[in-house]
Amino acid sequence: MVGGMRGAGRLFMDVLFPGRCLLCGEWLLPDAEARAPLCAACRVSLHPLDGATCARCGLGLISERGVCTRCRDADFVFESSASLFPYAGNARRLMNAFKFEGRLRLASFFADHAAAFLESVDVPIVPVPARPGRRTPDPVERVAHQLIVDHGFRALRLLERTGGAPQKSLDLPQRRANLLGRIRLSGGARREGIPSRVILLDDVFTTGATLDACARVLIGAGCSAVRCLTLVIEE
Repeated sequence: MVGGMRGAGRLFMDVLFPGRCLLCGEWLLPDAEARAPLCAACRVSLHPLDGATCARCGLGLISERGVCTRCRDADFVFESSASLFPYAGNARRLMNAFKFEGRLRLASFFADHAAAFLESVDVPIVPVPARPGRRTPDPVERVAHQLIVDHGFRALRLLERTGGAPQKSLDLPQRRANLLGRIRLSGGARREGIPSRVILLDDVFTTGATLDACARVLIGAGCSAVRCLTLVIEE
């Protein structure tokens, strides 16, 4: 509750007093660009992933082979995953500010890029549930909210998560073991039913373990096609 109030206070202050650009420090005017605390030059300097990418996780490829080394033996059950930005440089700075510093207006920035990537609103978004006990607002929920409000997407809270240790220092097998039994259908899933196709939304693609665990629950409940979108991907 305290974290949510603190985040709302940060959002209110950002709207009234935009302050400086998060990346270059340039002063922003209140009427310049209210959707995100970024100057025009820094906004256009952020380049989404393009070119050849891994067919499974969306990582940028430097060879002609269609699947990266990380995914060749990963046996993910989701159809594919794509990411908006590499988790590096200015995109990393923005993600950390959004995720850990309460820079909530960045939700609109990421949602705008996600909407442009997804194009169609016909397939519902399923936010990956945050680990219980999170002290700052969940960036995935924030972006999902902006996709609903600004772009007309539908978001279904079909999953919930219980306990488990932080994933940060774990490799793929350890993350899978840590998530075993921790992801399950929510009460909303039982009320609304499971769509045949969904797009899982998460903030950072690290090993793919969390997306895979979520996809396995959805597929086990009757979903036939799960695709994934993350805001950034670790290279």
